[in-house]
Amino acid sequence: MPKEIVGEEEIPLPQVKKMLAKRGKDGELSFQQSITLEHASTFSRMAPAVAAKLVDRLMKNYDLTRFQAVQIVNIAPTNVEEIKTILDTRSSDLTEEQMVEIAETIASSRS
Repeated sequence: MPKEIVGEEEIPLPQVKKMLAKRGKDGELSFQQSITLEHASTFSRMAPAVAAKLVDRLMKNYDLTRFQAVQIVNIAPTNVEEIKTILDTRSSDLTEEQMVEIAETIASSRS
């Protein structure tokens, strides 16, 4: 029987990996959950706690939406050009200097 959905929120891949790994230890994962865990394990670039703090910092310091911040953490861009491909720079108020700061922050957070 499916569980009731009580809410929705974007979360970064490292947190997905942590949640599904814990669920896998507690019991058997469904096929979709196993595939998702494999994807999250392959593409996670930082620790779950670091990812959560980084999402909050990006939202607070750069006025990004949660969706944008999670996408930046998931992709972990290392330069301004990669950040520009993630964000719609036409609707974003980020300066070139801010994008450089974000890229440097991401680079220092990667594991």
